[in-house]
Amino acid sequence: MNLLGKVFTALILALSLIFFLLAVAVNNEHIKNKDKADNATAAQKKAESDLNQAQVQIQSLQNKLAIERAARVATLGTLEAANREMKSQRDKSNREALNLSSALTAATETNKANAIELKARDDENKALRADLLAARADRDQLFGRLVAATDSLGRLEGRYSELNVKANQLADENTKSKSLIDSLGIDPDTVLSPPATNGLVVAVDGTNVEVNLGRDDGLAIGDTLEVSRNSNYLGRLQIATVRNDKAVARILESYQRGYIRSGDRVDTQLEISITRKR
Repeated sequence: MNLLGKVFTALILALSLIFFLLAVAVNNEHIKNKDKADNATAAQKKAESDLNQAQVQIQSLQNKLAIERAARVATLGTLEAANREMKSQRDKSNREALNLSSALTAATETNKANAIELKARDDENKALRADLLAARADRDQLFGRLVAATDSLGRLEGRYSELNVKANQLADENTKSKSLIDSLGIDPDTVLSPPATNGLVVAVDGTNVEVNLGRDDGLAIGDTLEVSRNSNYLGRLQIATVRNDKAVARILESYQRGYIRSGDRVDTQLEISITRKR
């Protein structure tokens, strides 16, 4: 084979290789285009399916929208009714607020009056507390007096026992005296007047007059004394209390003829009437 044949052979081999490569490239492109067509078909089908689903969703949404619109209309009606009710309630609340304001004003005035009364009550309570403290002090003082009175009562009970013994003794003596009077034939109803004696006024206090005559001079409670000054009659006294050496008498106003003072003379009455039993 000459050089030309070799060249043609190499050229044919090169062209064959080129055609082979072109065939491979075309086949690959065809495969790619087929895949793209299949993908496009699948995408179209998917798009159609999505479109159908979208239409179904649109229809569902339209139905829901219609239902929602109807619900909104109903809700709007309810809200309008509620709004009217709220307006009515608001007007009623305003009227009640006005009434409450009037009541609050009246309550404020009442509170002021109550505050004044409360202050007065507080002052009264303070006064009552002070009275209570004073009452407690008086109670304590009275308790002290009660204790002292209890002690005095104890002493008086002892004194009573002593006097009771003396009373029994006097009763015995009275029984003996009665027996003696009966034996002498003297009437127990005999009235004895004090012995004739005279004394002086020691002191004068209103209608009470103290004299220097007493039980030792024969005076007893109820006896009378005649008062004089320089032979001038001044009045009559009646013995109220008597001791051994002095007595206090009361001025008998119906017999008073002059002003009685210290140093005036007093005389007893002497009237003895003894009747013997027959």
